[in-house]
Amino acid sequence: MNIRDRIDASPMSPFQWVVVGVCTFLNALDGFDVLAMAFTANRVSTEFGLSGSQLGVLLSAGLLGMAAGSLFLAPFADVFGRRPMLLFTTGLAAAGMFLSSTAHSITELGLWRVVTGLGVGGILACTNVITSEYSNKRWRGMAVSIYTAGYGVGATLGGLAAVSLQASYGWRAVFVFGGIATTLAFLLLLAVVPESVDFLVTKRPRAPRNDLLPWCSSFV
Repeated sequence: MNIRDRIDASPMSPFQWVVVGVCTFLNALDGFDVLAMAFTANRVSTEFGLSGSQLGVLLSAGLLGMAAGSLFLAPFADVFGRRPMLLFTTGLAAAGMFLSSTAHSITELGLWRVVTGLGVGGILACTNVITSEYSNKRWRGMAVSIYTAGYGVGATLGGLAAVSLQASYGWRAVFVFGGIATTLAFLLLLAVVPESVDFLVTKRPRAPRNDLLPWCSSFV
């Protein structure tokens, strides 16, 4: 029985649920990050004097970056590992959010929204795999459902937070908040989330037992 079969057959440990929780938190942040432009559209349009078509471009910039991240960044996870790629793309999303708050023109804001989208696209491509791999057969469907629900929850709660932040501090505070929350997620990833089991098994089959994280090694 290989490590994947053992994970399927073993009960879910607290560590596995923590991994699912962190991935769900990341997915919730993705929901907020992607819709941050929609939350701030009215105030951004007023400040920059945007036409309807210019606003449409800004609203699409994050989605364009998201598609590009999924297509062009995510495949590198099969080369370098999903954990390094997840850390890189989360850092990219955080940087994009912080830089969006500093934008002084539609061009700058559009560029930073693309950068944010690149990070989000890479995150989504990695977190769904890790959620699935670190769940056993019995609870995998529930774990993936919880993870998927995170996006909508993040978008909903993010919208409520955006209303309060804009009322008190202006539209830039929404992006600063997103950057801070994404940085927190980066630190959680660094501390908690391990490498993809499939990557360790297929790319490093001769790795010594202690090269796997302690939880993984118990299944070898």
